[in-house]
Amino acid sequence: MNNDWMVLTTINAPRRSPATGDDLADWLGAVDDPDTMGLQAFFYECDLGAQLGFLRGRHIPVEQALAVLDQYVRPGFPTGFHFPLDAWAA
Repeated sequence: MNNDWMVLTTINAPRRSPATGDDLADWLGAVDDPDTMGLQAFFYECDLGAQLGFLRGRHIPVEQALAVLDQYVRPGFPTGFHFPLDAWAA
């Protein structure tokens, strides 16, 4: 899927061992120990359209992705920082 390619190109840019779409889907599925750097790249660096396309293609509810964002990524950013996916929730 094109959105998988766009998302994985972004999150794998700084990685030594590449993550797969299944890896990212698992991290977004609120596993006990997700890769927070991979999640940060997904939520911070990926285009909103690619994010939504990936979530839709993997049948991951946006609300679930937002919960993972709030739990694992948002605490590392300044209060009030807006991620691209926040535009969906507005």
